[in-house]
Amino acid sequence: MELILEKILEIQYFSLEHQIGRFYLAMKGIFPFMRNRYLVKELLRRENKYFYISIVVNIFIHLFIGLIYYNPVDFVLQFEAAKLIAQGRLLYRDIEYLIFNDRLLPNPQYPPLYLYTLAFYIVLIGVNNVSWQLIKLFLLPFSISIGIFVYYTLKDILRDSPNRQKIALWGMNWFLLNPSTLGVIFGGYHEHFMLFWVILGFLFFKSKKYLKSGFFFGLSLLVKPTTIIYIIPLILYMFHEKDKGVVKIGFTSASTFLLGSLPFLILTPKEYIYDVFLVHTTRLDNNMSFYNLFFQELSKTVIPFIIQLLALGICFVLLYRTITFTDYSKVIYAVFPFVALFLLTNRILYPHYLPFLFPFLSINLFVLIEFRKNLYPILGISFGLILFYIGEIVWTLLWMNKFWKTDPLNPLIYISAGTALLGLFIITVLSLITLYKGQLTKDRVII
Repeated sequence: MELILEKILEIQYFSLEHQIGRFYLAMKGIFPFMRNRYLVKELLRRENKYFYISIVVNIFIHLFIGLIYYNPVDFVLQFEAAKLIAQGRLLYRDIEYLIFNDRLLPNPQYPPLYLYTLAFYIVLIGVNNVSWQLIKLFLLPFSISIGIFVYYTLKDILRDSPNRQKIALWGMNWFLLNPSTLGVIFGGYHEHFMLFWVILGFLFFKSKKYLKSGFFFGLSLLVKPTTIIYIIPLILYMFHEKDKGVVKIGFTSASTFLLGSLPFLILTPKEYIYDVFLVHTTRLDNNMSFYNLFFQELSKTVIPFIIQLLALGICFVLLYRTITFTDYSKVIYAVFPFVALFLLTNRILYPHYLPFLFPFLSINLFVLIEFRKNLYPILGISFGLILFYIGEIVWTLLWMNKFWKTDPLNPLIYISAGTALLGLFIITVLSLITLYKGQLTKDRVII
């Protein structure tokens, strides 16, 4: 009886595969990417069932988290600004202030890509029909796409490992379900929209399609100019490989950013330059940065920028002199310490900035777990993550309840932010050490 059932299931499986194959043949003429046979075979492999199950489960979890009513100031301002753009207003010139909870607040001070993409989405739905739930639904595919990137990057890096499927699944699910990712979903923040273009830039860099890579990095700059940090590891690769193709990435990304900025530089230059660049050098809002907590007077000077440049410069020299950036995996490994140092030394830091790190931390951590050359870095990073999550969550709860206004000297504000920063510092230092000692590569001997 068991043999008969097994044969029936086998016939049903191959019948389903046959039907999918026929669908593929019908569709590949419509969608060019479906002509990639390797991709289609990869999608049809039976072992990928846990991948599909994970994606479906995460979609439902993200939907549930995202549809809980919590709309922070940033989300509401972006939503309201996008609605005004959909009605014909010009960002920066025609949208100077917005009303939120009976308060007059400045327009969302970002480059234009996200707000105009959101406005286009609102036009498709209808200005009168759009709701905050539909905006959060719009952001969902970007988060899931980044999780898929983590999965396939881990599978690629660990391609010679028998555990690659399991490790890739753990890495993807850890990224999609960690508190920082869920916090972005909960608040409707657009950090994953920004990261989506960064990841496309890396994927095209991997295939040496430098112009396309530069184009997508340029689009990420049109969401947040701080994404220039992600290009630094590519410069290390260029110096080691003598590959001038990376210059094409820099030129194309800069050109894309300038072309996207050109209409605003013509129509509203003063407002655009201030809102996109200058305002972030003078903002003194309450946040969890080291300077804001302990050295507020320094926040008003150029010292934070000098410290930031020094930290990034030291990291660049250290990695350049100790690591040969000859392949894609080492470029990916190097992203995390640069972005982490940038955030640690930045004069403004909010919890929703921290997801900048997590796709790359997920990759580094689970490669380290698989190679298991030394248990201490894994335990140290885990301890740093525990501190980081405790501090981040407690500070976020205080921030949501406006504790710094009713009780600005509440020690929990300082303790929680300091705990999160200490955890991030520990993770960053240990990540640099593992890079330096080669613990993210399988073939290097550790002394």
